[in-house]
Amino acid sequence: MPEPESLKDALATVHIIDDDAHLRASLLNFFESIGQQAAAFESAIDFLERADLSQRGCILLDIGMPGMTGLELQARLTELGHPLPIIFMTGNTSVTTSVSAMKAGAFDYLLKPFSSEDLIKTTKLALARNAALREKHASLVHARDSIAILTPRETEVFEFVAKGLMNKQIAYEMGISEIMVKLHRGRMMKKLDARSVADLVRIFDELH
Repeated sequence: MPEPESLKDALATVHIIDDDAHLRASLLNFFESIGQQAAAFESAIDFLERADLSQRGCILLDIGMPGMTGLELQARLTELGHPLPIIFMTGNTSVTTSVSAMKAGAFDYLLKPFSSEDLIKTTKLALARNAALREKHASLVHARDSIAILTPRETEVFEFVAKGLMNKQIAYEMGISEIMVKLHRGRMMKKLDARSVADLVRIFDELH
């Protein structure tokens, strides 16, 4: 059998949550063998108490655990606002359970016993999803911080430019000269680190 492809995101953490000690150890060894950081937890409560949720990663979560179930943990994480994608692991082929998990926002699910190829493929996609979500969130935070330092006039110009108005039209709408529009526009673009109208439209779309 060929060596499994690396997940290529060793700095992210795959959180394994399952009450089966043998499976936890097996998964930890597997991820270690491909250079992927992973952490294991024997229960949902153990995970909530010890896991570092500030870092990027994903969750491999058993559905049918004693105490807090996988579905209950999923609901709890949603309440807390944590964006880690959840891949459910289950030996139960119940369609109802799987549908419930997916409707509640699960990324995917694996039916036990699953192959290393399926594990790699699904986990890799989940890590990529989390990386994309974090990048989008960081971009949104940056945009909000940048907008916050604009003057009221610069904010008006920003919104008009993003909506496609020309300088002459903006001057008319604001009741100021084109020269003043150009001045506000230049300062606004510098504060937003925007090099083109396309950059302004992207920032505007991110905020709306």
